[in-house]
Amino acid sequence: MRNIEAILVIKDNDRARQVMQQGRPPKNCREAFTGDGDQVYNNRYYSAEYCRAKYLGGDLEAEIRLVESEVENETAQLSRFQQHSHSVTQVIKQMENDLQSIIINDKRNQASVNQVKAAISELENVEEPQTEDNNSLEEEVQDILQKIEAEKQNVKEKKKELDKHKQLVSEADSKYHYVKNRMELCVEETEPIKEELVKAEAEANKLERILKVWERKQKEHQDNIQAMRSELAVKQEELQETVAKAKQISPQRLPVDRSAKSIDTEITRLRQCISTEQSQHGDQEQVIKEYSEALINYKNNSSQVKDLKRFIDRLDNIMNDRQARYKKMRRSLSVRCKLYFNNFLFELKCCGSMAFDHNNETLAISVQPPGREDDDMSDMRSLSGGERSFSTICFILSLWEITESPFRCLDEFDVYMDMQNRRVSMDLMLKLSERQCLRQFIFITPQSTSTLPTSDLIKIHQLQDPERDEEEGS
Repeated sequence: MRNIEAILVIKDNDRARQVMQQGRPPKNCREAFTGDGDQVYNNRYYSAEYCRAKYLGGDLEAEIRLVESEVENETAQLSRFQQHSHSVTQVIKQMENDLQSIIINDKRNQASVNQVKAAISELENVEEPQTEDNNSLEEEVQDILQKIEAEKQNVKEKKKELDKHKQLVSEADSKYHYVKNRMELCVEETEPIKEELVKAEAEANKLERILKVWERKQKEHQDNIQAMRSELAVKQEELQETVAKAKQISPQRLPVDRSAKSIDTEITRLRQCISTEQSQHGDQEQVIKEYSEALINYKNNSSQVKDLKRFIDRLDNIMNDRQARYKKMRRSLSVRCKLYFNNFLFELKCCGSMAFDHNNETLAISVQPPGREDDDMSDMRSLSGGERSFSTICFILSLWEITESPFRCLDEFDVYMDMQNRRVSMDLMLKLSERQCLRQFIFITPQSTSTLPTSDLIKIHQLQDPERDEEEGS
């Protein structure tokens, strides 16, 4: 079987070629396997024929996020489909109701048509009625004559009312003509009066317009006077303020021999200087505002920097704690592996040691076979084939004790063992399988399995021997 301590496992193919073929291979390393199953030697390279399944590979968080996004998309699409289905169902129900109402109306129309047809058929089949008795006819004639007399009486009454209304209309017409004549006379008499009234109104309008013009001028003059008075008051206030400011500088009023124009010129020059300084350095209020904004930004940034520093310190503490826990767990697993390895070797009266170098990522295994107590512990390469195979089995079993793999497989593990080593190895593996009953163990061996105990936990699948004679004959 292979020397597992002389085999490297390198995930990347190019890295495996670089390690094994471009330079000198690592010490005690004769081959390497890649993540794709390719086998690399120092002078040759074998590609895997089959693509094996990659278990426990990839970014689980990215896959979870991808699946969650797909679930959200499917949920949104399902909701859209449900809304569409609901709207379609409502449209179908409305159409069914319309169809039902149309059917009912159709039935009603059909019934009406049938009734009309039946009535027509009945009318066609009915014979002419028999003449009634003369008495009934005479009674009807009397009733009709009475109605005619009543209508004639009504006509006479209506004619009387019409004559009355005609008389009233003629009287109203005569009154209308009398009033109309009087109105025409009044109009002729009032015509000159209207002309005089129009002239008087025109003169009054003219005088009103002149009065409004003078009133507007008077109001404008009063407004000007009021504006001048208010301006005078403002100037007086400005004068008092200016005098008060001047007294702050000089309590006594100094005699001035300069003209007001020269003083105004000096004031204008000073104002220009002030505006120039403000344009260069900014207004005092603007500078104060910018300073306050900059101070607020500085304080905000300082608080954010402090928060980030606290967060970084917290992350450092978390990473240090995790590193310490990881080292503690790694040391615990190493100690457990050593103890299990020694316990398994003790079954064959052997002793050994395992040296884990986590910094350099190396493992050194030493085994002392029985009968060589005086010799120092030797390397695995100085052991015989059976001792090396048993030591390898013990190493693998110790790794199985500290790992959580659900499947455990070994192929031709007892090829170089004698019967005693094989029996001890089988006992150790069976005991381990009984302790770890929730995991599946698969052992492949060309040796006989008749010595194995019978148990419900052990299932033996034995292949038939190949028919070598027939193949050779053919």
